[in-house]
Amino acid sequence: MEIFEKYENLLFELRKKDNSNQKEEIKKFSYIYDYDEIDPLILEIISNGKKQSESEWVLKNKKIVYKLKLISKRKVSPKEKGILEKNQFLLDNLKQIQSELETKENEIKKLNEEIENLKQKAILDANIFKNEVMSIQKKAQEAINEYKQKATDHQDIQIKEAKMYALQSFLEKLILPLNNFEIAINAAKKIDNSVLNNFIVGFSMLYKQVEDVLINAGLTKIIPNIGDMFDANIHQVYELVTSDLEKDTIIEIKNIGYKLHDRVIKPALVIVAK
Repeated sequence: MEIFEKYENLLFELRKKDNSNQKEEIKKFSYIYDYDEIDPLILEIISNGKKQSESEWVLKNKKIVYKLKLISKRKVSPKEKGILEKNQFLLDNLKQIQSELETKENEIKKLNEEIENLKQKAILDANIFKNEVMSIQKKAQEAINEYKQKATDHQDIQIKEAKMYALQSFLEKLILPLNNFEIAINAAKKIDNSVLNNFIVGFSMLYKQVEDVLINAGLTKIIPNIGDMFDANIHQVYELVTSDLEKDTIIEIKNIGYKLHDRVIKPALVIVAK
């Protein structure tokens, strides 16, 4: 529909009249052009219907007559346009992140299957080995059993750590765009615009879904409070400033941090009193 410009806010009124029973339905549709998905019926009416005026189209289909009227069209403000473009960019990035996350989950599933096969093979090998050494003296048998137990414990620890931190590299790359996405949503919430607010609700729900997935994967936020004491294990100094507060007191939070299970993968960035 080249008659409209990108990001124009369009309001349509659609009248559907059934000539067989003379019933008429009236509906209104609102879209941001080239951003929202427009109802296929409206596209068909504009493309194939008879143009009555610059803002009216009529399409007859057997016993049904559709009358479409463009009630209003408005260009979004430069500020709204910037937010829409940024949200579209973030949404595209989020789709890519979700795709990558699904790929990683499939890789983890495959890794778990391989681990299970190795465990089954190890159990089978252990049973064969056990049968072979049954004739060995009691002292030798006890030594072998002790060695096997230690080896099993070590293997279990390695397997557990491999599962817990398999996503660490991926999550370290995900944190920055995810944090930017959250910042963009919070900034947009401060803008008093009903059209924009509807989009923000959707993006907030989408962000919450992704955040829930990451929480289930073991990712947690490190959110320090102003007045807390600096902890080098979870905090990183952004700047040391002169203050009346006690030394090493956190004065300002520049950015939150993240932990994967009990491992810090991104310390919180803070300004500290010197």
